[in-house]
Amino acid sequence: MLRIAVCEDEEQHKKILVDLIGRYPFETDYHLTTFQFGYELIEASNKGIKYDIIFLDMRLENEDGIDIANEIRKTDKKARIIITTSLIEYAVLGYSVNASDFLLKPFPEEKLFLVLEKLETEIRHSRSSFFEFEMNNEKVFLISDDILYFESLGRKIKVVTSEAEYEYYYTISALEKELDPVRFVLCHRSYIVNLKNVKSIKTKMAVLKNGVTIPISPKRNQKVYDTFTRYLVGSLE
Repeated sequence: MLRIAVCEDEEQHKKILVDLIGRYPFETDYHLTTFQFGYELIEASNKGIKYDIIFLDMRLENEDGIDIANEIRKTDKKARIIITTSLIEYAVLGYSVNASDFLLKPFPEEKLFLVLEKLETEIRHSRSSFFEFEMNNEKVFLISDDILYFESLGRKIKVVTSEAEYEYYYTISALEKELDPVRFVLCHRSYIVNLKNVKSIKTKMAVLKNGVTIPISPKRNQKVYDTFTRYLVGSLE
């Protein structure tokens, strides 16, 4: 799921931007939060709430967008910040805080859609290279290629690599929505397998390259086989 924030103190501009974002055909689910003041966004960031994309107005009432962005960067280096402004001069300032792009008000739809398309692709690729989760109040980063499969254990998820296993609180349904559908496939209500590490697909099971077998439910067998075939074709291109 993409987490998007809009920080804009003018209700008219906020409504236009939120409506336009709602029209964009995202490839994944998203959740959008709006802020009227920059300090509210900073407080959320300081509490550990991370946003994938932040639309930040450069001239909020009694607040400077660059100052707000600098505060956010102290706790979040990865957020894609999009500068929104009425003056092109302010847009240039945004690059000092590593802004990803800018939008001039009143937000041309074509430009906004191009920005969202670019960012969604970037985020999807970054997530496909590394897998991030929280275990025992610490962030854990794994190289996606090293993951063999995920297994649902009630309220927990077990992540299995060739060298270690990890467990953290999450659900298999939420996890499926976040993973790259080209590489990871739900093959059973309790298992998501990494196709990169699959050797072959047989009736009712996926055989991994290390010999481990993962069950495939009958109703998912054809989908798993088709997804695996597309993955193999794509890896050869």
